[in-house]
Amino acid sequence: MAVYNGEATIREVLETVQAQTYRDFEILVIDDGSKDRSAEIAREMGARVLIQENAGLGAVRKRLVEEALGDYIAFIDHDDDWVPDKLEKQMAVLDQTGAVMVHSDCWYLYDDGRVVERNLVLQSDAGSFDQVLPDNWIVASSAVFSRNAMLKAGNFIPETVRCSDWYGWIILASQGQFIHFPEKQVRYRVLSTSLANAGYRFQEAKRFLMKDIVLDHFERFFGMLPASDQAKYRKLVQRNIGIALSTMAKHLDSEGKFKEAKPLHREALKLAPMVPRVWTRAVKSILKR
Repeated sequence: MAVYNGEATIREVLETVQAQTYRDFEILVIDDGSKDRSAEIAREMGARVLIQENAGLGAVRKRLVEEALGDYIAFIDHDDDWVPDKLEKQMAVLDQTGAVMVHSDCWYLYDDGRVVERNLVLQSDAGSFDQVLPDNWIVASSAVFSRNAMLKAGNFIPETVRCSDWYGWIILASQGQFIHFPEKQVRYRVLSTSLANAGYRFQEAKRFLMKDIVLDHFERFFGMLPASDQAKYRKLVQRNIGIALSTMAKHLDSEGKFKEAKPLHREALKLAPMVPRVWTRAVKSILKR
């Protein structure tokens, strides 16, 4: 677990970890420079706790993989929680298939009281890259993955302060099979202050990951694949960049910053010409000026 100022929820979350029917695990918590009692509470709950100066989620995920003692790792954010048989069922899938990751469906819990079921629909033959490249839809707290495979892939990196999990899943996809387990096993809290709702900043982080890290170093990520697959995944990466730029432009439009939004809309249309909402946003922007 990575935690930063999570004292309000960390005890409840760790109780759901301790309640797992699968018992062969350690609880490792890295406190990323919290200014509250997060580390103290984690120790009270029996976790092995490491404390560091604030470095961001990418750096914490990297260190969690390095410091973990087990063969498999299951992240849980300090404000999410698991159903009791999550680890038991997912470890059984890993044992039976030899996959490098299994991930599940979840519930989204909004701070206004809404509960939304989130069921991932994938083609039956979807490969690992096909599960991670269209969007960042693998919830980090739903996954169990091979530690050795992640280290072999290169591990998480500090530069991905946001979208750190997406980067990790992309590099891990080169190491073997991903399995989607179609049961809801995580309650994922979506807070109005969370990164997932951070609007422009979050879309900027997606653009940075897809453009500056993945596309600019495409051979490193996909060079081992056949040329036809490389072409398919290059288009997906470009599409993701276009959608992120379009969403950034939408936020600028909402603030009346039409001049700043215009080049983003233009580039988004070049990169994601087949995505209807990219065109819709660009047309609406023109009509508002």
